[in-house]
Amino acid sequence: MGRFKLHDLERDAVLELELTDTQFGELKRFLKELKTPSKTADYKIILEKYNAICKNLPPATRLTDKRKRAILRLMKEGYDFDELFQKAAQSRFLGGDNGRKWHASLDWLLIPSNAIKVIEGNYSPIAAAPSAPISGNPFDEYG
Repeated sequence: MGRFKLHDLERDAVLELELTDTQFGELKRFLKELKTPSKTADYKIILEKYNAICKNLPPATRLTDKRKRAILRLMKEGYDFDELFQKAAQSRFLGGDNGRKWHASLDWLLIPSNAIKVIEGNYSPIAAAPSAPISGNPFDEYG
C-alpha cells in the first residue's frame, strides 16, 4: 500500500490516493489506455460528419492524436455527434455572428464542457417573441 499523487491537469488539482500496488498498476494501465487512441473507433467518419454538417465553421482536415482522444472521450460519455454538429451548425453565434467574429472549431466542439452546452441549446438561435401591437397614443399620459 502506498500514497500516490495524481495530477488532474483539466481541473488544475492534485489528488492524493492511497492504493495497493495492484490498484496502482490498474490505474496506470487505465490512464495509458486513455492516452492512446482506440484502433477500433472510426474517427474519419466523425471528421467527415463535422465537415459535411458544420459548413459555417472552419473545416477540419487532420485527425491528430489529440482529436482522436477527444472524440473517443465523447463517444465513451455517450455524446451524439450528429446532434452536436447539427446544433452547432444552426447556431449563428458559433458561426461567427458575434462581436469578435469568432468561429467555433472542431477542437472547441470536442471539449466536453462545450459539447454539453451546445447540445443543451445554450447557443441555439432564439426566436424573437412577437411584440404586442401598440394601441392609442403612447404619449397621452404625458399630457
